[in-house]
Amino acid sequence: MKIKNKFKKIKLILITTGLAILSSLLFSYIKASLSIGTGNVANVNQKIEINLLYVLIPVLVAPVIEEFIFRKVLPFGLEKLLERINRTTAIIIANGIFAAVHFDWFFFPYFVNGCLYAWSYEKTKDLKVPMLAHISYNAFVFLATSFLVD
Repeated sequence: MKIKNKFKKIKLILITTGLAILSSLLFSYIKASLSIGTGNVANVNQKIEINLLYVLIPVLVAPVIEEFIFRKVLPFGLEKLLERINRTTAIIIANGIFAAVHFDWFFFPYFVNGCLYAWSYEKTKDLKVPMLAHISYNAFVFLATSFLVD
């Protein structure tokens, strides 16, 4: 891999993670303004106290599996299965499913973040880029909700 290409990917990981964080902060503000509770993050944080696996799974394991499924397998599968849909439509459908599997009825942050991860994958065609951005984002959320929020 060329150094220039490696730095481009690192830059894209940082941009994607930063945009995902900003998106989530915006949606958190909207949720707070509308008095909407959070489902997914609160459940994970309660379980973290029980077992170290509840840290490793959402921060490291889930992003790798989710990115493989929702950036690689599902969009390509939808394109082949439904032959009439284009890549963009397949990505939108895959991100709708990505948002739904997080079991939070206020799914917009998951959908937007999924689109950001898909964008980073489409720019690089390297699955490690959205995986690392997703891991970085989940680590940020874990640290922020564990140490900054009462």
